Amino acid sequence: MTGQMVGPYEVVEKLGEGGMGVVYKARDTRLKRMVALKFLSAGNSDSSGRRRFLREAQAASSLNHPNIVSIFDLGEESDSVFLVMEYIEGKSLARLIPKTGLPLDTALAYARQIADALRVAHQAGIVHRDLKPGNVMQGADGRLKILDFGLAKVEIVHDDDDATATIGMTVKGGFLGTVAYTAPEQALGKTVDRRADIFSFGILLHEMLTGARPFQGISPFAVMHSITFGEPTLLRSVNPKLPASLESLILRALEKDPAKRFQSMDDVLAGLTAESAAAGHPPTAAPPPSSPSFAPLSAVSSLSRYPSGPPSSDSESVPLAVLPFLSLSADPEDSYLAIGIASEIIRALAGVPRVRVASQVASFRFQGGSPDLPAVAAALRVRYVVTGSLRRAANRIRVIAELADAVEGTMLWSYTYDRGIEDIFAVQEDIAHAVAGATGGQLIREHASRASFAAPENLDAWGLVHKAYHFINQSYNLQGINEAITLLRRAIEIAPNYSAAHAFLGLYLIQRIINSASENPIQDRADALAAAERAMQLTPAEPEVLENSGLVLLHCSRYDKSVQVLRRAVKIAPFNLVAWGYLGLALGWGGEDAEIEEGERILARVIDGTPDHPSMPYWLYFRSGALVRLGRLEDALEATHRSIELQPRFTLVLVAMANVLGHLGRNAEAMEVIGQVLALNPQTNQDAYLTELTHITRSRERAEPHFAGLIKAGIFHP
Repeated sequence: MTGQMVGPYEVVEKLGEGGMGVVYKARDTRLKRMVALKFLSAGNSDSSGRRRFLREAQAASSLNHPNIVSIFDLGEESDSVFLVMEYIEGKSLARLIPKTGLPLDTALAYARQIADALRVAHQAGIVHRDLKPGNVMQGADGRLKILDFGLAKVEIVHDDDDATATIGMTVKGGFLGTVAYTAPEQALGKTVDRRADIFSFGILLHEMLTGARPFQGISPFAVMHSITFGEPTLLRSVNPKLPASLESLILRALEKDPAKRFQSMDDVLAGLTAESAAAGHPPTAAPPPSSPSFAPLSAVSSLSRYPSGPPSSDSESVPLAVLPFLSLSADPEDSYLAIGIASEIIRALAGVPRVRVASQVASFRFQGGSPDLPAVAAALRVRYVVTGSLRRAANRIRVIAELADAVEGTMLWSYTYDRGIEDIFAVQEDIAHAVAGATGGQLIREHASRASFAAPENLDAWGLVHKAYHFINQSYNLQGINEAITLLRRAIEIAPNYSAAHAFLGLYLIQRIINSASENPIQDRADALAAAERAMQLTPAEPEVLENSGLVLLHCSRYDKSVQVLRRAVKIAPFNLVAWGYLGLALGWGGEDAEIEEGERILARVIDGTPDHPSMPYWLYFRSGALVRLGRLEDALEATHRSIELQPRFTLVLVAMANVLGHLGRNAEAMEVIGQVLALNPQTNQDAYLTELTHITRSRERAEPHFAGLIKAGIFHP
């Protein structure tokens, strides 16, 4: 199929073949990105195989977690059904595990990511049934992603190691899974639940720590017999240096009787967190004094840290250094250009909120070759380091920029920028702006991810705020919003004068209202406004406070003040992209003609300039509303599609999509989309939606483009 078009997807190459189908790398010609296409194999295309493929694909597509590969779409082509999935450029865990096993801290860090992903899947009622190293990928950002959620194999597929053959039957009571990683009840063809995944996880963890699986055999059936009736190889018989408590954890996961195992991944995750802490690598603790400083997520008593006030601004700042970029060109003049770009990046990053950038004088001491990043980080007292290279060809240059976590020794992202150099100073500024925006977005994600692993009782006020952020951005649902509000109220109890906690509380109270989840929207709105005003009173020049308070003001019918506050936020911190997005929303939805156009331009700029920012689905939603007001309906529809691909649980953008479809006369499609909305949030209703629109737009006349399509489609009543 290489070179063929499948709908809007251009097939680039075959990636592999599994029990249920064939996977190809493809280019999405609409969204200009790479995806993976998984086709149901011919042997499974009968009605029963097709139904199972579709049913389980629908279930898996509901998952939204940073450690689970996303499913974007489901399509049909020439009587063949296929999935459109996130494409991961990286290595499988099978290739990452050395023969002697991973270092303890690395194995535990990987294990926590996998366990948290399984926890979320199990909460959604999905059992993986085929967890193994080959189904876990590490992307370019260093994060693990689990593949094939809920897509069990249905035929025998051999690879180089017969013990990892995947065996399946379509008959009732047939076995599904990979021999070496299957649970005993699974091997016997019995009904399985989440505890089968826990058994597979125990095998995987043993292998990560030792390089070998706990059950061995000369054939797949010998391995199956060992799993079903034999005893596992003890962890410490392979590596005596590993802790006995970790061996006990694995043995409990490998109990043959499911009733004696851990009963949930929450229990497993709690055990892993304790092991990390005991090993000196707590996921929520600051590094030891000899390591570079990092904003603390302390495991000590929060009350003792902040008895009366908020964290210091220095403790909240992310320590970052930009090293001189390396020229790979023969022309010595290009070395000056490379250094100039790094200098511009340092200046640009000074405008990113919550980032403390090492001075150019300090960081440019480390020039040339491949610097020892841990040594650089220790010398400059930073955690994150931006490095890069430049290569020229004729009148074009290619700049590769990378962001690394020098403490963990992992690359967080890498971007390539190709530019013409007719105006060299404009090129330097353009690349610097792109790198600064991408850096800010990635650091937001890293903070939230770190906090998400911690139990709330082990977090200080700073950690609680960032854990709340993770709930909103990775678990966008009503439960997540309510949990975020609970975390923020606790943060304020710990640190009453912590302005960011007040600002985020106001923001998430508004989120609860606009998602029709508030039992008392009048009270929640009043509390949100009070929280925003308190936050601005505490720190009137703090960009993060201004950005969140600006959005709260917009949803409380304070349009003029909202725009004023948001303009101030971006003036103080020009690379506060979240504030720019909120300003685009305010102008694009609530402004007059010239303001609408300004808002749309702002949103187009942040969307095009920072494609990997965690706020992307929300920016796309904001832009869709501005485009509707400008009458650009097809563009608005594309924006809603892109948004929902990134955040499938975002019901507001689904409502916006239905509105655009109604405007376009595609009423049946609009009704289908509203069905998805009600499935995700049955409390969605016309009155609440129109009330919120009126708050944002200030009048029913301005709000009309946002709901007229819903009326045309027969979803709303006039």
